[in-house]
Amino acid sequence: MRYQIGKHTIAFHVGALGILDRFTQRGKKQPEAGGVIMGKLIGDEIQIMRLSVPTPLDKASRYNFERHVYSAQIVIDYEFYNSGGEMVYLGEWHTHPEPHPTPSGTDREMIRRQYQNKGRTTDFLLLVIQGTASRYVAIMENGQLTAYSEPNANNPS
Repeated sequence: MRYQIGKHTIAFHVGALGILDRFTQRGKKQPEAGGVIMGKLIGDEIQIMRLSVPTPLDKASRYNFERHVYSAQIVIDYEFYNSGGEMVYLGEWHTHPEPHPTPSGTDREMIRRQYQNKGRTTDFLLLVIQGTASRYVAIMENGQLTAYSEPNANNPS
């Protein structure tokens, strides 16, 4: 699956799509889930290759997810070092219990804080929110969040 946002093509590998599908909030009591996005940059193409899965240290409820900083850093370091520095942190993902997700104020503030982090290796960050019927995909670049949303199932293009 590919998304075009500005000059960037964002390509999801099958394994990453499988994680999004696995944690989609289909049950009425299923909590939000989330993690970090890892992948490679090939020119202007962003390849999303791996998504971390929730850990017991994360905090999750039906309408909230907070990933544990240190367990996420272990995943980031592991993927980076075991790929010879090719697999890098690209952003954050989580689920929402709504068909066509949009980021909350908390989501926007979280990605803004991550973007301001001096330790990132890219000049952008991704925010992916998996809803029950579609996916929100956005890129934070130059301090601006630009989104591509899948067409609304009730309003086919």
